[in-house]
Parts: sequence; structure tokens; C-alpha cells
Amino acid sequence: MDGNGMELMIDMRVAELLASRLCHDLVGPVGAVNNGMELMQDESFGMVDDAMTLATKSAEQASGLLQFYRLAYGMAGRRHGGDFGPVRELAANFLTYSKSQLDWPSGPVPEGLPDGALKMLLNLIALAAEALPRGGTVGVAMSSGNAGLELEVKAVGADAGLREEALAAIGEGAAVEDLTPRNVHGHFTQLLAKRLGGKLVAEQIGQGALRLAVALPG
Repeated sequence: MDGNGMELMIDMRVAELLASRLCHDLVGPVGAVNNGMELMQDESFGMVDDAMTLATKSAEQASGLLQFYRLAYGMAGRRHGGDFGPVRELAANFLTYSKSQLDWPSGPVPEGLPDGALKMLLNLIALAAEALPRGGTVGVAMSSGNAGLELEVKAVGADAGLREEALAAIGEGAAVEDLTPRNVHGHFTQLLAKRLGGKLVAEQIGQGALRLAVALPG
């Protein structure tokens, strides 16, 4: 049980869909590594350097995705240290795969940051990346006060916004049986917010911006 006396219960279908999403994201870079290795073994290919570059970059991408999802979906993301620098770098690398950039100013970690807040932030960042089909900027902000802590992530770019199926998955009445690998991440992010005693809010702010926010009790 966590500090709020609540435990996040994941339906088996949600776990299966999250696994499908993770595998889908990894198929491309892992396949490219394999292709690069095969090309290097073909003596008639004559472009070993290009093949090595392909394999190396693809391996780095696969590693970056695994490290990000390890924190976003796994147990490792439930606790945090006093330095968000490595996590900030990990998130920035993750966004490069979707041709987006991270705007997360460095600074001290807010006092009283609950366990699970880091996982919450990473899932908000991944959801913001989904909302930028043509790339853009993902801005991260945290503010604390007497009322508690607010985590805010903004997706800014051309055609920024979540698909209707993603918005439906975030909603209170979302049915698990209607989820797909394409929208399960939004549902999982809402579950995380509930576990921390908050609620995920998605707000369109103009044609080119989407605001995702979770207010956590103090």
C-alpha cells in the first residue's frame, strides 16, 4: 500500500496492452540492429561503415527506450533521488525518437515529492509525445504550495492534440475491453494519477498546444 492507502490495480488486459506497446516501439530499432549486422557480414556490400553506423544508432535507440520504459512502467520509477538530471536526459533522448525536444529547466526537486511522482512525470511526457504527430516541444513544470503539488506537461507544436481514442481512454468511464495498444498509455497514466490521489486533466489550449496536468494532495 502507498502513503495514500491506495494500491494501483492493473487489469491483465492493460498489462498485456502495455507489453504490446513496448514491443511495438522496440521492433524497429532492434530490427535495424539485426539488419546492420547482416550487412556487415556481406562482403559484397562494400559499405561496412554505414552498416556499423546503422547498427550503433539503432542499438542506442533501443537502449534509450528500454531505460525510459523501465522507469515509466516498472518498479524502478516509484522512487526518486534528489537529482533529476539523469532522468531529464533520459526523457530528452526519448523525445528525439518522435522528433520533439524537451524543455525541462534544471532546478531543485520540490520538497515533499511523493514516491511515484517521477513515474507520473515520465508517463505525462510520453503522453505529450503522442500528442505531437509532427514533432514539437514538451515543456515540464512542477510547482508546490499549501494545496499540494502540481505536475504540468505541455505539448506545443503543429497539430498538437490527442486522438479521440486516447482522450476516451483517459476518461472516467473508459472500459478496459475497449483499450488498444494505441491508447492504453493514456489509461495507464490516469490510473497512476489516481494512485497518487490526483486526476489527470487534458486541456487543449489553442490549435498548437495541449496541457496535461495532475494535482497531487499535500
